[in-house]
Amino acid sequence: MTIFAGEQKEYLISDIIDNSEGIEADVFDQITPKFLNSLTTSGIPNHKLKLKIETPIMLLRNLDQTQGLCNGSRLIITRLANHVIGAKVITGSTSGDEIYISRMSMSLSQSP
Repeated sequence: MTIFAGEQKEYLISDIIDNSEGIEADVFDQITPKFLNSLTTSGIPNHKLKLKIETPIMLLRNLDQTQGLCNGSRLIITRLANHVIGAKVITGSTSGDEIYISRMSMSLSQSP
């Protein structure tokens, strides 16, 4: 599927709880996808993220510090695919470089 300038693509976060840490609790069985999607508190991203080509974005996480992809780096979206976002760096020493951000999974063990 090709996305053109001005068109938007919607990305959804996961609707499950990662229980790979081995925590046994009945509360995990009671948390529904509908509840997870309703969370909009500070520090937790919204369930839906709508992006458009040629829209400026800012990284909120360090991806690759050697390439200058740090928290606060500014980019302009150039491509939108199902699991990858293409962007051009517009700040720092790597300004003008084309980068690709792939979908990431996160768990409690990856939290700072």
